[in-house]
Amino acid sequence: MANHECLPQPHTHQERPPWMERSSSLASVSVFLSDAEGRLLMVQDIDEHGGKWSPIAGYVDDLIGEEPEVAALREAKEELDLNVRLDELLGVWHYYEKKGIHTTPTPDVNGKDKTKMHVGYAFRGTILNGSFTPQQEEIQNYGFFSPAEIEQMHIDGKIKTPEYNYDGFKLWEKGTKHPLDIVRSNSRARTT
Repeated sequence: MANHECLPQPHTHQERPPWMERSSSLASVSVFLSDAEGRLLMVQDIDEHGGKWSPIAGYVDDLIGEEPEVAALREAKEELDLNVRLDELLGVWHYYEKKGIHTTPTPDVNGKDKTKMHVGYAFRGTILNGSFTPQQEEIQNYGFFSPAEIEQMHIDGKIKTPEYNYDGFKLWEKGTKHPLDIVRSNSRARTT
């Protein structure tokens, strides 16, 4: 006769293993593109999404195993119909959403709000070609802005997710550059 008391018991609907109670995270990308005059390309969300300004940006589609670099190229194409080249990595950030600011809090099984961690990859790139046609569902306006104009946008509270986009702008303004291959992935072939 087997001793069933030593076997792990299956979880009931009300019980979940501790790892399932952890907060989920979201990965996003932004692309810092400039013109010949050294001004930064910014896009403005439609008013329903806040009407704030940021570099071209969006989320990594992890359901298809998308890499951050691929997501950055896709977002440039989707948001303004631009073909771009990624030149360097500006930086990688993580921040925790503030309740009610970035997304609606997600309750866990106990009814408590979970806070999502966001990880953002910011790239410096070059515009190769494209039509500058705003994506109707998301973008209402775009333009190239000088550093002084972006500073004023920040002061006026018009920068979307400043803990990520404004910090990225400051690195872009300083000329910060990191090689793209500094970001490692287990899905890409190793080169070293």
